[in-house]
Parts: sequence; structure tokens; C-alpha cells
Amino acid sequence: MFGKKKQLSPPFVLQVLTTEYLIEGTVEGDTLLYFPALDILDSPPLRLTSVQIQTTRPVDIPTRTWTQFMVMGDNAVALVPRMEISQLAQYEAWKVPDIPLLGVFYFGPYVMQGKLMLLRDGYFEGEMPMFDVHIASQIPGTHWGELHAPFALVNGRWLHGYEPR
Repeated sequence: MFGKKKQLSPPFVLQVLTTEYLIEGTVEGDTLLYFPALDILDSPPLRLTSVQIQTTRPVDIPTRTWTQFMVMGDNAVALVPRMEISQLAQYEAWKVPDIPLLGVFYFGPYVMQGKLMLLRDGYFEGEMPMFDVHIASQIPGTHWGELHAPFALVNGRWLHGYEPR
């Protein structure tokens, strides 16, 4: 009757890597990570607060800051939560894809190395968990560096191909 209340996860930093920008801000601890799409009903944008936006292109545009920013997912290549993965609301769901594919993956203008998790051998999904992720730009002259993370959710729509390891 009087069970334990579920402990809420604290807010965490989320990095959203799009084809043009690296958007970093804070989301609520119970935020579900997905790629919001205009053509899908009940697919609201991700709401970030205390936001910094920097370009990932070879132009010299200063980092911009916003109190709040709503992120759409069509051009998002990866969502990188900066929190212990076991504390995220979808942790149990991300353990379901259990077929690891090690390799170098070409997503949009980025090359990613890591362990992509598949539901079925050889079949790719729209949203796929990736572990031990290293992301670098393939565009010469970019001022943006690289990202390293223990986990990212990647957008399969931007996958051009891969080299298995």
C-alpha cells in the first residue's frame, strides 16, 4: 500500500550532434531520448535549458548561448547523454539490442568508432545504442574537436556505411 516512491533521476547534460551544430544543454532526469520528427505524431522536440550551440563547420561563428532551446531530430546524428547510463530512464530498453557490431561507421559528416548494438544481425534501426563512442568530423578545416563518450544514441537515417572490425 505504501511502497517506495521511485527516486527521480537528477537533470543531466545532453549533447546533440547535428549535421551542422553541437548543441549542449541540460534536460530533466526523466527525459526520454529519441529523434523527434516533424512527420511523426506525438514526437515533441527535446527541451534543453542552459544551452550552448557551436558550429561543426569550417566557419568562424562564435558559440551562442540560450536559456532554452527546442531540438528537432531530423538532422540530429547522435544524442550523447553525459550521465551514467544505468541512471537513464531508457536504460533497460537499451539493453535489448544485444548483437554488437564493432567498426568504423560513417554517419553524416562524421566518422564514429565504437560498438553499435543491433536487434538482429545485419539489420539497422532508426535509433541504435552505441557504446565506447569516438566521433570526429570528416570536414577539413573544422574548428570543432572530437567527442568521446561511453554511450550515444545514433540516428540510423544518417548511416552511410561502415567498416566492420
